[in-house]
Amino acid sequence: MTAGRHQIKARLLYVPDCPGMEPARERLRAVIDREHLLVGTEELVIIDQDTARRERFLGSPTIQINGLDIEVSRRADTPFLGCRLYRDGSKVEPAPSERMMRDAIRRATAPKPKVLFLCTGNSCRSQMAEGWARRLRGDMIEAYSAGFDPHGLDPNAVKVMAEAGVDISAQRSKNIQELRDVTFDCVITLCGHANELCPFFPGKALRMHAGFDDPPRLAAGAETEEEALSHYRRIRDEIRAFIETLPNAFLGG
Repeated sequence: MTAGRHQIKARLLYVPDCPGMEPARERLRAVIDREHLLVGTEELVIIDQDTARRERFLGSPTIQINGLDIEVSRRADTPFLGCRLYRDGSKVEPAPSERMMRDAIRRATAPKPKVLFLCTGNSCRSQMAEGWARRLRGDMIEAYSAGFDPHGLDPNAVKVMAEAGVDISAQRSKNIQELRDVTFDCVITLCGHANELCPFFPGKALRMHAGFDDPPRLAAGAETEEEALSHYRRIRDEIRAFIETLPNAFLGG
């Protein structure tokens, strides 16, 4: 593993008196030393539910490599206080194995295919897709989003994504022309209009279409805010399920 050239940050999050923390710390240190890695490490004690939610704490100890939990299958789980178990083959332990740590670092440092999520306005669906991709597949793909006629970031999209523990408030609505110098490996359109307008991308870019209903259009006829947000939540969850199929959908895995 030649990861020294890369920026790697490892975080160890745990509750007080966690039995898995010391072996987790020792195994991570052993991997770093054995592979001669340049890794910045940080430790954080989780003492309440608000902190657990903010830090995406998935039980003690939670190990994050470049901001992502080392278990890909756990990244959409709900943060919780308490201890967790790690399964590696037939073994179940209170700390992740060195192999799991090496695999997580390898994923975080491997070249990532660039994926563009494209919608007409880049205000809602494509923003959700970018947010989920960064959260759930951030060590496997490099996610972008854009539109043909940017409308600005939809505050309801920001709200329902925050409910799911994903902060997209720092993302912004942008025109596809801003990304003209980026060579994409995959372009995914999320609405029919964008699919029709999608320009030709030179090189090896794979084109995909995954259509989702438009939350603002559905919410326009809602009688209450809660009813309006229910449409956003449904599409949010559908997009998450789609993102969880990547990158197998275009890498052949």
